Amino acid sequence: MKKVFPLLLVFLLPKLALADTGEEFLANYRRAIEQKDKAKLLSFYYTDGCSEADKKMLEAVVGFHFSNGKITDVKFESNSEGKSFVNIVNGKKYEPTYPPSGQIKVTCAPAGENGMTSGGDGYAVINGKYYLITTKSTDLGWSGPKDKTLTFVVMGKGMEKMKVDARWNTSGVDQEKIFSNPPSCNFPGQYFESITATSTEDDTDVTLSILEDGKQIYDSQPLKGKGTIEYKRGK
Repeated sequence: MKKVFPLLLVFLLPKLALADTGEEFLANYRRAIEQKDKAKLLSFYYTDGCSEADKKMLEAVVGFHFSNGKITDVKFESNSEGKSFVNIVNGKKYEPTYPPSGQIKVTCAPAGENGMTSGGDGYAVINGKYYLITTKSTDLGWSGPKDKTLTFVVMGKGMEKMKVDARWNTSGVDQEKIFSNPPSCNFPGQYFESITATSTEDDTDVTLSILEDGKQIYDSQPLKGKGTIEYKRGK
């Protein structure tokens, strides 16, 4: 006789108990975590577009909700300004199953060395019902080399006021983002196409460094005062 896996049963359960008010949703979410009810918590997630592998990954990570101390607060928060919810790495695009309306912040009392004091999930209101949001993946058909860890670092006096416009390629997909305060970051990719670091302050003395998998490939001359440091691939 064929076995039906518990994971499949969880995601086939009807969403009859989904809340239609924020207060009820937060209460149900908190109760599921406090009772360590994995099946109930999984039933809150909006999984349309998820592959079986995506659902197995969700089941594997959802247990981290139960490793923290006693919950002291649960509340809604806005999404961080400018935050991107789409990531590309090693030929796959990862994105939310639905655009998040905001975030749920869970605050906990400390619980030993491995316990977090805060955490949470993205959420969305879909057809009048509240859901937790998870991640779905799409294979981009990339057959090139594995993505590296790309890093840029702006260091020196006034670095917190710098603006960095970075263009790079990840798994064959061109990307661009403006970074600021502080203008340093690392993420997966094939290479940086260009980086422009701009100062609008007279009291500035900074350098720009670029690394691929921890190996420095570029180190600029110091920029003093207002001006721009420009890096272009192959030049």
